[in-house]
Amino acid sequence: MEQAMFPQNENNTPFDNEALFDAEGHLTDEGLHALQEGRLDELGSLETAEHLTFCDYCLARYTALIESAPEKLKQPMRDLIPQVQALMRLRSFRIMTNRYVSTAAAVMLAFALWRFGFFGGVGTVQKPVQQLPDVTPRVTVSQALGGMFDSMSSGLSNMFDGMQLTINSGLAQLADPVVPRSNPTNNGGSPAHGE
Repeated sequence: MEQAMFPQNENNTPFDNEALFDAEGHLTDEGLHALQEGRLDELGSLETAEHLTFCDYCLARYTALIESAPEKLKQPMRDLIPQVQALMRLRSFRIMTNRYVSTAAAVMLAFALWRFGFFGGVGTVQKPVQQLPDVTPRVTVSQALGGMFDSMSSGLSNMFDGMQLTINSGLAQLADPVVPRSNPTNNGGSPAHGE
């Protein structure tokens, strides 16, 4: 359940939506206090939010009510900076990993296409073919494919080893405990109010 920004009243009774507006169409003082204390139901909250978007008079009254709250209620219940920093590190790690994987896949595809001869005569000048004597032993297709797959598997292995190091480094950074900054109203001692 979502916690209200302000403490609720002692008996925790919901507010009657019929008493939310006065005869002139403005929010009543009780309605503003119920909004501040979090006692409005979903319909009452929606009606109040909609009314505050176009009624400057009620918005000024509600702003003055919030500003008159004690200082400790205006402070956030906990520091969000460490969570945001951890989320930013995780997202940058994912972006970098996705870039490396995409690049490695493109390089491997280009290498495979080049190896199979799909780029055969692109960018090269054709020289007249000379007939060489048949001195060298012939290589069978299975031997050529075996050599190609051996070189590809070693290349993939090296690439995945590098990616594993990158992933482990990123996870180690995420696992590092983040030292929270001290809150000036908290004096760096006990946890902030509400934790």
